[in-house]
Amino acid sequence: MRGVNRPLRWEIEDQMKLHGYSLNQVAELAGINAGNLSRALNGLARSITIGQLDALAQIFGKAPGWLYELYIEECMSEEKWSRRRLIPYLVRCAELDRHDCIEPVIFKLLDNPKNVSIIFAVAEQLFQTERLREAEHFYQVVIDEDQG
Repeated sequence: MRGVNRPLRWEIEDQMKLHGYSLNQVAELAGINAGNLSRALNGLARSITIGQLDALAQIFGKAPGWLYELYIEECMSEEKWSRRRLIPYLVRCAELDRHDCIEPVIFKLLDNPKNVSIIFAVAEQLFQTERLREAEHFYQVVIDEDQG
């Protein structure tokens, strides 16, 4: 069993036990394929999306942004970032003003200049949904990095 995401999985499993939900019940309530959820909880796949994590938070009565500080491990595999997971994660963090989750990720992303494109993609997505204040921060990071 891979141990990278154990804390996230443990939190979800603890909530399942606390609420008396089976895996199938949680999957149905959250709109997640039961097989995918099982594989994710058993460490066999990185298949929980940020939207699915939000759905899990809702069924467990948790606030939006629940476990976001642990979710970042879902966005990495062998020290490589998953754009497919990271961009929606950063967008959602911006929507919820979770700068405590955004800033450490940006710091790590800037270790590699190629990753500026991820930050720009987040800014663009926020801009397109008229979240201008949130987009501005990401655009500023891109500008500062380009000038640095």
